[in-house]
Amino acid sequence: MLPLQLSDTSGVPFYRQLVDQFAELVGSGTLAPGDPLPSVRKLSGQLFVSLITVRRAYAELQHAGLVVRRQGQGTFVAEGVAQASAAQARAEAEATLRAAVTKARQLGMHDREQAALCATLWEVE
Repeated sequence: MLPLQLSDTSGVPFYRQLVDQFAELVGSGTLAPGDPLPSVRKLSGQLFVSLITVRRAYAELQHAGLVVRRQGQGTFVAEGVAQASAAQARAEAEATLRAAVTKARQLGMHDREQAALCATLWEVE
C-alpha cells in the first residue's frame, strides 16, 4: 500500500494532492518505471474519494508523461521516467543557480567571490 494521504484543510484539491504525491513517489524512486498504480476503484475506496477524483489525477499524471495506461491491464509508471526526472532536476538546479548568480552580480559580488562562497558552501555540505 502506498503512503498517500489527503488533507481536506490544505485548500489543495484532492486530485492535485494525488498528482503531487505520485510525482514525488516516482521522483524519489519509491515507484519505479513499470510499477503498477492501484486501480481507480481500489484507490478511491482506500482514500474515500470519488472515482472521478482518482481518474482526474491519473489523467494529469498521464498527460505529464509520468504514467501510461494499458487497456485491460491498468496504469503503470512510464518507462524512462527516471531519466526524465534526472534531466528535470538538472534543469531546475541550473535555473536556480543562474538566478543566484544574477542576484549576486546585482548585489555587486564579483564572480571570484561567488566561486569562493560556493566552495565554502560545498565544504559545509
